[in-house]
Parts: sequence; structure tokens; C-alpha cells
Amino acid sequence: MEFILCISDLKNEHEGPISKEMLVKHLKTPPHFTIIRVNTVTTSKEILRDEIEEALSMMISPPVVQFHHKVHDILVVKSNHAIEKVEPIHPHVMVGLGCAIAILRGANAYSPGITAIPNGVVIGDKVSVFGDLLGQCKRGWNKEYEGKKYFVGNGLLLQNRQDLFSVGVPKGLAINMIEPLFYCPSIGDILLDNKTIGFQKGFLQNLPSVLCGHALNPQSHHLVLDLCAAPGGKTTHIGSLMENKGSVIALDKSASKIKQIQENSEKLGLTNITAFVQDSTTACIMEKPEHLQEYETTAVASLPTSPPFLPNSFDRILLDAPCSALGQRPQLYNPIRLKEVQSFARLQKKLFLTAAQLLRPGGRMVYSTCTYNIAENEEIIDWALGLFPSLRVTNFNIQIGKPGYRIGRLTEEDCIAMQRFGSPNESVSMDENSDTIGFFICCLEKILS
Repeated sequence: MEFILCISDLKNEHEGPISKEMLVKHLKTPPHFTIIRVNTVTTSKEILRDEIEEALSMMISPPVVQFHHKVHDILVVKSNHAIEKVEPIHPHVMVGLGCAIAILRGANAYSPGITAIPNGVVIGDKVSVFGDLLGQCKRGWNKEYEGKKYFVGNGLLLQNRQDLFSVGVPKGLAINMIEPLFYCPSIGDILLDNKTIGFQKGFLQNLPSVLCGHALNPQSHHLVLDLCAAPGGKTTHIGSLMENKGSVIALDKSASKIKQIQENSEKLGLTNITAFVQDSTTACIMEKPEHLQEYETTAVASLPTSPPFLPNSFDRILLDAPCSALGQRPQLYNPIRLKEVQSFARLQKKLFLTAAQLLRPGGRMVYSTCTYNIAENEEIIDWALGLFPSLRVTNFNIQIGKPGYRIGRLTEEDCIAMQRFGSPNESVSMDENSDTIGFFICCLEKILS
């Protein structure tokens, strides 16, 4: 395995040192559980469970689709990781790194992800699939690629070279993964391809990501802001929790990512989401415009409907901050350096300033990351509490993670209210609450003056 992760000195006094070997072993393995968030606007968890179980019934040993004991709008599907060792064969087919990661979590290989197929390989051939670790394999390469690559399983080729690499965007299933490294059920394919179920009924999402929406607890009359919204999983969850009522404003500085949010909202049948291209660090009007000498401290229709916004405009704010993403699983290649890891806290503080100013008194915000790094998690909250006396850490109604670490001014109650997930120091667990990606969630409220 070629895994480059230059943060092996990441450690803290709370958990002890995290060895590079331990981190690599943990991060290269996908979670044992697939989580499906039910789009409650279009269906119920009972209906979706029955439909997915029927679709999975064609498998030799179909997995059980279960309800979660605390999170009411998700389905849990356990994967069978205990399989015989799969060995690579020839020929080798190359896929992009994102496609390789999707395969490890149960997907088949679709045409856009294929980058290279040797000459002479025809439809029906058994091939070994490799992820291109450095992204250096040229699309359409017709020999076996000799660069850095990672084996993700064997499959049957369903499209030939000419169809995959001719003019135009390739479409459809390219390789049926008959011998994956991990037997994760192909739920994504079911949601995409099954006409009975359809993408509009369910959304693949990691458990802690779903928890962010519940921590925010948006109500149907609220004005909600998602500061860093792409690709829209949490945004659309908020929209469905609000029963497709109220208003959700989604911001991202990338036009292509905003388009992705809009497409996901449309597919899920949500009409209460409006997305804008906006640098969220500048989303707050720092000085009150002359024509608005008075403005409410609650979210009302008279407030601006596009960014930038006035202070105290939003009932709920989600800040799922850009981060070092050290908790993502599986990871096959990570070139990040310690200096880059350390740079994220500066951006997170800028975004937090915006969020704290836009949140109305009595409102609630959620801060989250997908990293283990204390400097991007507890240290950000400690800094924010010192800067904003009106903010306080608060519990939310679903407690399934581990508490945060006590540092600085954080009290024991603060740390219990926070939730951490997916520690690489834990032994491999068969519990869906702990065998997740690495994640941090903190819920805060702005005190009424």
C-alpha cells in the first residue's frame, strides 16, 4: 500500500500518541456500516427499508436493513468485511482516486471514473481495478499503468475502450465489481438505478454528518444559513427536517459546487433551499446600511434575501468548516503536511466570526469538522467562547458520540455536550455509532441579552 500521510506526530495528552501504522490501518478501511438518510419529505423509513431489502434480496447473503435506535430518519446496513483475501490479476484497469474510494464503500465502477484500459481487453473480461494514487495516469492510456496505484478489487468489464474513451462524456456502468476487497452492499447503485426507489427517497451520508442536522434542530418557520454547504448533504437534510418549509440559505464560493447543491435539492424534491455563490467570510454586513436604521433581532421577511446579510439575521446556522479532513475513511493517499494542517484554524476562525455575528440572540449554531485535530475542534470552541461572551455550549437531544477534550476554559459540561466520532485509537468496533469517519460536533446558543 502506498499511503503518504505526513502527520504521524499528531498526538495529544488525552488519547496518547497516534502512530502512523495505527492511523494508516484505520483510515484505509471503510466503516463496517452504510448509512442511508431517509428523505422524509418524499417517503418514510419503513417504506424505504422494505424497498431496499427487496432490492438486496437478490444477493446470496443479503444484509439486514435496520432502523437506528436514536436517529429516527436513517437506515443502517451492516457490511460483511470478513471475506477471503482477493488477489489482483491481469489486466489492470485504472480508475480515479474518488472512484476507487467509492468502490471500497460498495460501489461498482462507472464510466466517468475509468482512466485507463490496456489494448486487447474486451467486454466480459475479468480485470483488476486499481486507484490512481497520484492522479498522473493519462486518460485513455492503453497499457498497464506502472505508476503508484492501489488495488481495490476484481470485476467484469461491461464497456469497451472505444465507448469509454471516444468523444463525449462516457455514461453507465463500466465494471461490475464481483470480487471487492470489502463486501459493502452497493446501496448507492440501488438509489441511482432502481426505478421503484430512486434517488429522491434516500441519500448516502455518514452518521455524524446526519447528526449535524439534528443538533441544529431547525423548525419549519426558521431562517437557516449553511455557511459552507457543498455538496449539499447537510443542507438538504436541514430542508427535509423543516418539512420543506421555512427558508434555507446555502453558501459556497464555488459556482460548480453551488450547482451541485441545486441539483441535489431538486432531485430530493426540496423547494425551501436557495443557494448563492459567496465567500462566507464576507457574508455579514459589518456596518448597518443607512436605509436600515432599525432592524429586527429575529429572522423576518424584510431582511436581505441574498448575501451579504445583516447581523442577527438567522435562527439557525450550520458551520461545517473546511478542515484537514483527517477523519475521512477510507483514505488511500493523503499528501497533507503539518504546516497545511495548522493553516485551517485561521480560516475556521474567520468563518466562525461570520457565523457568530449572523446568529440572532436565542438562536443556535452547530460547528463541525471531519478531523481529529484538537486545534480545529476544541481549540476553536475555546477561542470562540473567549471572544463571544454571549455564546455558550449546549447539549442536543441525540448523544451517541464520545465527549470532547477538556482544554482552556472548556468545562466538563461543555465537553460532555460536544461529540467526537471515529477515534483511530479505538479497537475496531461493530457498533455503527463508533465505527464511523472521524468527526467533531459542537452545538452553541447565543444568549438573549
